[in-house]
Amino acid sequence: MVVENVATFKVHKVKDGPYQDEEDGMWWLLCWVEDCNPEYPDDAMFDEEVPFSTFTNAYNFKKHFESSIDPILIEFRNGMAVKYDG
Repeated sequence: MVVENVATFKVHKVKDGPYQDEEDGMWWLLCWVEDCNPEYPDDAMFDEEVPFSTFTNAYNFKKHFESSIDPILIEFRNGMAVKYDG
């Protein structure tokens, strides 16, 4: 049986962005996130740059927080392409 490592976060706020990495073309948002399964509870909330493949996906993600305080749940799995386009 293969155990898949999954990191689950709740994004509570977009602090900055979107901005583009000129080298790889990815778009990024600086977010205030909560680790849903922290190793140390004092480290559960932190800033994290969340990657997106397009400006539109990043902008739509950011726009959610203009009309809602509900966090967005995101998951990253080992080996997956590093981006979130939910």
